[in-house]
Amino acid sequence: MEDYVSHGAINHHFKEDDITSACKQLLQQQSFTTQDDIRQTLIKIGFSDISQSTVSRLLSRLSVTKIPNVYGKKVYCLTTENEPVKVQSVIASQIEYITHNQLVIVVKTHPGCAQLIARLVDVHPHKEILGTVAGNDTVMIAPSDINRITECETAIRTKLGLI
Repeated sequence: MEDYVSHGAINHHFKEDDITSACKQLLQQQSFTTQDDIRQTLIKIGFSDISQSTVSRLLSRLSVTKIPNVYGKKVYCLTTENEPVKVQSVIASQIEYITHNQLVIVVKTHPGCAQLIARLVDVHPHKEILGTVAGNDTVMIAPSDINRITECETAIRTKLGLI
């Protein structure tokens, strides 16, 4: 956030890209439960004239969604599909365990999180992953080759920020 401070003075004339980038950076670094929390933090770093409706448009533009954290409290999370997924501990904390039976990989999640986890695995397909099927708290992942299931599991763990 230091990028927005210049010699102790804050520049109040920002381009739209600046505020979008700042919002994205904040969401990657912190958990927020309300749009007002995001707005207040943006104000603290120098975006003094930001409104709640501007924050709402930013969240929409960044494809932000709310997911429950480990305490069941919903927090804003980036799920942008046009760049590599940067999985934060908020998402990783929704995974109870990952295992396989030599045929399929199972990711057990907290209730209501399986579809988000499956989507994160599906974004930017990996050669080791054939596809996913998600329920409420379980994701089943088919490897491209069952003889390479360990490599597939490693790819999944990497995508989900567990390695």
